[in-house]
Amino acid sequence: MKILGLSLGQLTTACLMIDGRIVSCISEERYSRQKNEMSYPKKAIEFCMKQSNISGAQLDLVAIGSEHIPADYQITKHFSSFSTRDYLRSQYEFWKPKLLEGKNPRWVDVFKDKIDTAQYPGGWDQIDFTDSQTQWKTYKSFIHKTISSQIGVSIDKIVHVYHHSAHAAYAYYASPFRKKPCLVFTMDAYGDGVSASISVAEDDRLIMVAKSTTFFIGRLYRYITLLLGMKPNEHEYKVMGLAPYAKDAYIKGPYEIFAKTMYVDGLEFKYREKPSDLFFFFKDRLEGYRFDAIAGALQKYTEDMLSQWVTNALRHFGIDRAVFSGGVALNIKALKTIGEIEGLREIFCCPGAGDESLGLGACYYAEADYLSKHRLSMEELFPMENAYLGEDTDAEAADFIRRNGYDKKYSVIFSATPRQVAKLLAQGKVIARAAGRCEFGPRALGNRSIMADPRDFGMIAKINEKIKNRDFWMPFTPSILSERQDDYLVNPKRFLAPYMTIAFDTTPLARTHFPAALHPYDKTARPQLVTALTNPGYYAIIKEFELLTGVGAILNTSFNLHGEPIAHSLSDSMHVFENSDIDGLLLGEHFLLKKLCA
Repeated sequence: MKILGLSLGQLTTACLMIDGRIVSCISEERYSRQKNEMSYPKKAIEFCMKQSNISGAQLDLVAIGSEHIPADYQITKHFSSFSTRDYLRSQYEFWKPKLLEGKNPRWVDVFKDKIDTAQYPGGWDQIDFTDSQTQWKTYKSFIHKTISSQIGVSIDKIVHVYHHSAHAAYAYYASPFRKKPCLVFTMDAYGDGVSASISVAEDDRLIMVAKSTTFFIGRLYRYITLLLGMKPNEHEYKVMGLAPYAKDAYIKGPYEIFAKTMYVDGLEFKYREKPSDLFFFFKDRLEGYRFDAIAGALQKYTEDMLSQWVTNALRHFGIDRAVFSGGVALNIKALKTIGEIEGLREIFCCPGAGDESLGLGACYYAEADYLSKHRLSMEELFPMENAYLGEDTDAEAADFIRRNGYDKKYSVIFSATPRQVAKLLAQGKVIARAAGRCEFGPRALGNRSIMADPRDFGMIAKINEKIKNRDFWMPFTPSILSERQDDYLVNPKRFLAPYMTIAFDTTPLARTHFPAALHPYDKTARPQLVTALTNPGYYAIIKEFELLTGVGAILNTSFNLHGEPIAHSLSDSMHVFENSDIDGLLLGEHFLLKKLCA
């Protein structure tokens, strides 16, 4: 089976599965250079097809994650083009009239100025925005024609997978858990009418046993982010990073406000008081509370609700392992708290758990359905081996350097050794690495990363001021040699952590060895455990750094300028390198150094 998977809502993405194995996956933002790009993933599709040298006629299916995609959000590129002020405008000009004043405004009328028809040339006039049902019917037909026209696949091969079934399939089938019973939790703002679900995986088959339309953590986090003056659907991680700074005494008031609304009852979410509108409801009640107290209360409430829900499910089904997907699963601190539940033996979260992975989930769901119907072994459906699923530019790097005269502009070490890189890291230089296939998902995992010495706490300010321009309270993260995890992480259950999707408490040695790669206040870490098998080149650099310093970890942050997607191509990499104070850049194995490093 050859299946092209597509995520066509927030952060559009394409992936390809061949015979039960994901062979490529990349988001359109890596090509457009617009963070959270929502436009049709034309270039991402082209890459996936070209990388495996197949045509549309050779595809067995095109599987789209979601049965309903709002065209009005797509035409205005809601998640990628809206500023914080645009989101505020949506509250006052669309949601308030709709939810509180009994009016029926149309999104496309309120946001006429945001309409972007260039993403589908000559096609938007086919969409009827009269109501949501008509809108989807006409948009669905248009999308199918667009896909068929681009790659030459028959429209009857295009299928849609229920949003939370796609999330669940990705959470489970892409994970390393098989054979033993497992609970699968999905949780997000909304998708196909549902915001959370529970599935039971047994004998490699998924059965959805509970759904929720009342779970509101995803939307709550979105609107509190906006109330704190940050951009929803993008800066929730900043609120999570701010939360540990809040004092318990300050948290109490706003926490009680949250707790008076949604609560957990068994496997369901119910309300003591149901807000008619989340933004204005909490805007009125949280007025006068400190910003850090609100962030801290929100995070604690999130952890409490999710932990209770998961605990109840574990007891109800008698199962002791769990996997997670959906946008709320990006909350690494909540997963840390869930992981501490007594009786929970194993936990896992795949990379890019938000809507960018819906295409991956659609592939897994469709392949599992095919194997089941044909009574074939589920062993033919393979877990994700790693997240390195995008383009590999290594073969072009040397010619790119010479052709553009970078070997004249910078000092260049062709075929540099890991030790040469590690020595400069140990001397306090900041080095970027663009090597091998780029990572899928929001976390840089060594192939499109900025690396630095984690021993120096001052490195945080250096990287923030000269490269990243991040908020002062936000932590950086460590890439740790897998064999050193017991030295650095409090992980008694030995959870797997290859993708930076769960946080851990750290040991005193970690706080000595890499203070710059921990959360500055609570000293937790969101680690990537690196093995020689999954990324030999990156592992070799960290290993050489360990031989030089005794520290089996380096500081790792994504290779990009603030507000931009992770660097993808060789040109992207040079753009970041030349517009920042990064000291050195690895393009494949070729090492460019600015004069101060020569």
